[in-house]
Amino acid sequence: EKLTKANELLELILKGLNRYLEQKRLYFSRFFFLSNDEMLEILSETKDPTRVQPHLKKCYEGIAKLTFTDTLDITHMVSSETEKVELDTVISTADA
Repeated sequence: EKLTKANELLELILKGLNRYLEQKRLYFSRFFFLSNDEMLEILSETKDPTRVQPHLKKCYEGIAKLTFTDTLDITHMVSSETEKVELDTVISTADA
């Protein structure tokens, strides 16, 4: 009986999690290219924006990584071929 109840609660949690991830995908459509596990990794690492680096290629075809300053501002985009493009405006991840 307890196992059945635990299983029902787990199913309820999974449905809620899937709804949450679907809302995030609708808000930012490039998340559709990521698995649920990858999305959870990105969303759980909001304090460390460098942790999104492994997922960039799936979201943006031409971007392999970003260049961060010591204060975690984004200054450059780097392609898989190591072509480096400086951003006109530095992106502050602290303000995001």
